[in-house]
Amino acid sequence: MAMTEDEKKIKKIVKKTIADLEEIAIYKPQFNSTIQLYAETKYQYDILMKQFYESGCKVTEEYTNKAGFTNVRKTAIYLALETLRRDIINHENILGLTPAGLRKINEAELKGKKKKSRLIEALKSIEQNTS
Repeated sequence: MAMTEDEKKIKKIVKKTIADLEEIAIYKPQFNSTIQLYAETKYQYDILMKQFYESGCKVTEEYTNKAGFTNVRKTAIYLALETLRRDIINHENILGLTPAGLRKINEAELKGKKKKSRLIEALKSIEQNTS
């Protein structure tokens, strides 16, 4: 079964994301489901951004409620873009594609590789030699 154009574009985002993670040496296959969600979200964002530009970057619109009062509210596209931006940043942080996210991953890795105290190493060495 052939891939649709949408699926091809999402796959391209997945490949680029994996390449970016490999470049900073933090890619793991366990990230693939998160990468897939990130790619789909990023693709949706790209589609909505195109529509947003085509609409003249309209952020607000007038809305008349049931009572007949006219108010100004954010457009549906703009609200969706705001949500997608938050989701994208969240995924980028989780994957380590932002400075804060990368720092968090590196700190977690360093905690896993705690340095052994030279004093403890020396005492263990002495203990082994006397046994």
